[in-house]
Amino acid sequence: MAPSLGRRRDPKGTRALLVENAFHEIHAHGYAGASLERILASSGVTKGALYHHFKSKADLLHAVINDAIRPMIAERWMKPLAGTDDPIRAMAESTRAIMTDATPEELRCGCPLNNLSQELAGADEEFRKHLDRVAHDWRAAIQAVFERGQRAGNVRGDVDCATIATLVFATYQGLIGSVKTSRDQESVAAGLSMFLDLLEGLRPWNAPRDRMRGLSWIMIHTD
Repeated sequence: MAPSLGRRRDPKGTRALLVENAFHEIHAHGYAGASLERILASSGVTKGALYHHFKSKADLLHAVINDAIRPMIAERWMKPLAGTDDPIRAMAESTRAIMTDATPEELRCGCPLNNLSQELAGADEEFRKHLDRVAHDWRAAIQAVFERGQRAGNVRGDVDCATIATLVFATYQGLIGSVKTSRDQESVAAGLSMFLDLLEGLRPWNAPRDRMRGLSWIMIHTD
């Protein structure tokens, strides 16, 4: 497909389109399996246009991490935590919304941050640093909302918020990533539901519980 005149005159738009299509390609096939030819075809641009914006496939991946994965995680997972002092309810509501809105492709391919961490963190130090910055910001957002929850009386005072942030981060990564191999979305939904129910135990003993046990709170795609 030949690039349109409008696209040639919109270098920022061309770059954004390449990053978006590279994200989908890498999410579906991994970094090693990602094809620059497929990215070019889906973007409708030439190889010269690609290398005008990115000097290498690795440079393109850095842009995918920073310009696609980072803002996606910030919007889906971190933003819902920013304005609340009840982390347990906020995580339950955002998880329900994310799983309800997720496409079959998103559920099938797993978490893009976790995928790339598994594939590349041990093989390339520069990739590891880019990925770790995203993970660090996500954990920091979780820790911050639990600390606000403690001050508001919604989280027990003896809870180590940094440790809980690491646990929450790792659990989400693991459960969502497990769909890739199991193809069992209902089991993942059940696991997330049970995990959120367990987090209710972090509330003070006399605080009202917001139990959400079972699958009734979450809608998933099964087609």
